[in-house]
Amino acid sequence: MKVSTVSTSRAEPVIDTPVPFPIRVLRRLNPLIVAILRSPLHGLLSRHLLVLTYEGRTTGLRRTLPLSYVALGAHVYLCTRTALWWRNLRNGKPVELRLRGRRTIATPTVLDSASREALDGLREFLAANAKTGEMLYQVRAGSDGRPMEADLRRQVLRSVVVRLEIAGA
Repeated sequence: MKVSTVSTSRAEPVIDTPVPFPIRVLRRLNPLIVAILRSPLHGLLSRHLLVLTYEGRTTGLRRTLPLSYVALGAHVYLCTRTALWWRNLRNGKPVELRLRGRRTIATPTVLDSASREALDGLREFLAANAKTGEMLYQVRAGSDGRPMEADLRRQVLRSVVVRLEIAGA
């Protein structure tokens, strides 16, 4: 399925990446993944996955989904190319996380895709999730295993990077 949005600002890039089949399959498993991340078995997955719970901006309904993340300094970063969940975080309203087995509250900020912080967040995210980088972001890994800078600089403008500030951190 191809999703396309019109960009009205640098913080809202055009999303035109078709969702790869493996990602569509994983999305079907979201309820199972969330159950594992909320259980004593969370250690199987919580090194790279967290549970995000937020309120829908138009419906007011609570939504919960598992997402890949990377911690960088005092922040946690989430990235996407094919999903629209991030739109619900633009208001900066606190969200609930299940991070490494613990429930916590965080304040989200959708970063300007042209910012240095968005580039650094995406770089670390793709370094930690190299297969995702190749499959979903078209960012190849160099011989050192890190994302190739030219690919990264091109794709950050087509991506959404969200910074989470953990309460009390």
